[in-house]
Amino acid sequence: MATSEGAEDMTDVVKNLEEELVCVNANDEEVGEDMTSVETPRRSVDSTSSSSKKRKKEWKGMKTASSDPLLDVFNEVSGDLKVATMSIGKMAQALDREASNQEKARDEDPQQKLREKAINEVRRLEFTGSEVIKAAAVFVRMPDQMGMLFALPEPLRREYIVDMLRGN
Repeated sequence: MATSEGAEDMTDVVKNLEEELVCVNANDEEVGEDMTSVETPRRSVDSTSSSSKKRKKEWKGMKTASSDPLLDVFNEVSGDLKVATMSIGKMAQALDREASNQEKARDEDPQQKLREKAINEVRRLEFTGSEVIKAAAVFVRMPDQMGMLFALPEPLRREYIVDMLRGN
């Protein structure tokens, strides 16, 4: 039947379902057969079958299970589609979040951050306000000066800025 012991995947289930429907149609066409004696085939429940156990878990939350195997398959596929839709929705949210993060990173100017860091370093070294402004002007004209400032060891930074302000 549709969920026989050997039916482990969807293709086997569909194949068995088709065979079952052919048998039902053959029974319906028999001459002299009373319509009340033709039973609708029911899913076999084999406790040793892994697909049967899987189906039991899937059907557990449903209100009623149909006696029509085709309807059961459609309900199962519908449930799978709902799960897939939710997963795709989560992936879309993750992609939106990643795109937003990349946009923010692109909008932030790394040179501006480096300038701010260099100005803070000049202020930390206790230069006067006018010297800080002159150093900022030099950093705008020659951005490489900022990189050199941070490449030097702490004790040499003050001397480097003094030389930079003198124009050496």
